[in-house]
Amino acid sequence: MYWQPHHLQPWLAALQAGQLAAAPAEGVYGYVAPVSNAEALQRILDTKQRATTKGFIVLVQSPLQLDQFCPALPHSCVDAIRTYWQLGEPATTLILPALPSLSPMLTGGLGTIAIRQPQAHYMQEYLEAAGTPLVSTSLNVTGEPPALEASAIPAGVAALTLAKALSGEPSRILNPVTNEWLR
Repeated sequence: MYWQPHHLQPWLAALQAGQLAAAPAEGVYGYVAPVSNAEALQRILDTKQRATTKGFIVLVQSPLQLDQFCPALPHSCVDAIRTYWQLGEPATTLILPALPSLSPMLTGGLGTIAIRQPQAHYMQEYLEAAGTPLVSTSLNVTGEPPALEASAIPAGVAALTLAKALSGEPSRILNPVTNEWLR
């Protein structure tokens, strides 16, 4: 277990209150928020000085949560999920068809949504504790270097932290509909 209750409780309270919250992803520290909290999403966009047209990456604990975001997926998407969301695979974000009812804040106003099922145990633990998919985006202001160490988290931000620095490696990004690797 990575997170003790005394670490998780203040972080969960901040998430539920729509305050800025941070957590480690596979490669960098990032802001996280429940996908359904538009105020928290806007707070992240404002803090990062990020355009709303970029959308967010959504972290899911399981592919079973995809029906909240996606219509029935084509075989190419199902195959990509089976291939890339397995233990031992590098972190891979998939660009999937989005339900038309999703907020443009999540999709960037596009007909797709970026989703990743993390394999890192510490990420699975905080997703389980949150009880809902979370958006994730790096802590840094757009154009600045990413945050690899807990010391880079701004004061006053509820955060889960690791003792070691993160690798700095971003997730790979694949659009399985077009079979195009974007990163």
